[in-house]
Amino acid sequence: MAVYNEIGIGRWNRFIQKLTDIKGGPPARQLSSEIQVVHGLFHGAENRYLESWDRFGIKFSIGVATQRSAVRFRNPLGSNVVAVIEKINVSVSSLNTVDLQSVATSIDNDTTATGNRLDLRNRPSSIIVVSTNAGGSAPVDLNANGSTGLLAANNPYDFLISHNQELAVLPGYCYQLIGSTVNITITGSFLWRERFLEPAERI
Repeated sequence: MAVYNEIGIGRWNRFIQKLTDIKGGPPARQLSSEIQVVHGLFHGAENRYLESWDRFGIKFSIGVATQRSAVRFRNPLGSNVVAVIEKINVSVSSLNTVDLQSVATSIDNDTTATGNRLDLRNRPSSIIVVSTNAGGSAPVDLNANGSTGLLAANNPYDFLISHNQELAVLPGYCYQLIGSTVNITITGSFLWRERFLEPAERI
């Protein structure tokens, strides 16, 4: 039997349950009389740390003759970390396009380069950023990609313009930038935040 002010959208109850890791049944059948949900703690970048987010950034540059240049942002399997890419900036040495590919991978075969901490209170980053001249032969399944269109030489381009375009990267997933032709140097940077997954968030 329905009760007064009952929550009729199940996903809101599930969200509250997962966000707060409440065990058992729905945490609140009704609004206000049992619980009033307010979820909006974030104020600015300086407060990310207080919500257990660590922030990182790294610069990359890769270019090898006769090869397509590529850069991979990979979250290794078993890291127990979720990362959110806040900014991707690229430029190319001569007229070219750069594709951003979303990739699922179970192969941890890259050489290691980790991000520079943007807050000295942060722990070391778990994310691996790889510059490679073998991006075209990645042992992965391509799910989606977006292209910059033609870029003028040495003209910076931002893939992510607003917070709605930020990219979540869970363990076993990665994003890859890859040039469309050979003999091109790709230079740029990643800016991201990461935190440990809560038990209810683990896949």
